[in-house]
Amino acid sequence: MIKKLLLNLYIWPLFFLVTLVALLLIPIIFTVNLLFFRKPVNSLFRIGVRVYGWVLVRLIPFFAPVRLHDRSGGRPDTGIYVANHNSSVDPYCFGVIPGEFAFFTSWPFNIPVYNWIMKQAEYLNTGWGWQTLYEKSVLLLKNSCSLIIWPEGHRSRTGELTKFENGAFRLACETGYPVVPVCITGTHRLMAPGQRFLTPSKLSVTILPPHYPPKGRSDRQSIQQLKEQVKKTFDDELRRQEHD
Repeated sequence: MIKKLLLNLYIWPLFFLVTLVALLLIPIIFTVNLLFFRKPVNSLFRIGVRVYGWVLVRLIPFFAPVRLHDRSGGRPDTGIYVANHNSSVDPYCFGVIPGEFAFFTSWPFNIPVYNWIMKQAEYLNTGWGWQTLYEKSVLLLKNSCSLIIWPEGHRSRTGELTKFENGAFRLACETGYPVVPVCITGTHRLMAPGQRFLTPSKLSVTILPPHYPPKGRSDRQSIQQLKEQVKKTFDDELRRQEHD
């Protein structure tokens, strides 16, 4: 109980402080970029969000930072990253993975300030419908921006892996980009759905070998097979970690 109290007294004030500093830095970063780098605004925001996540999960929790394990055997330059989803902390964990990413999400689009950041970064609102999501996804992938999709659709209430939806795997089959599984562990204990306070927990992010969709095939059977292969990869990894 004392560890939990100290953790929350430490983390939450720093979380709000880092968030405030990040917001105050936006106009300065914009000005520097405009004068010297001329990087596209959407890309600048996506990189900024990743750095923000890195600070929150690697720098601030110096006593128990999120650990990254790359067991992919070589990540593709651009891909469709799929991750298990147990907590609202999960998106921040992607800060430890180098690269430029765009999230498939929904709830941040309903929150002031977050809504603006989501739009500037050209993140994808899952409420838009398939055709719009597909067109915007293709554009991002062609511009070397990887995608992050939660195939379960929602956070697991039990901490166990739940049913996968077809979206990520249909997108992979129709675009030809590989699916990269990312196994996140420890976040359900840290902050399960419905919780407001953090519980001490060790977090890890494991990048698993990519799955390549069958060339020229986007039929229902191919989508289902790819989905089952990826889900088995998650099941195997979670069982492996249980026995370590």
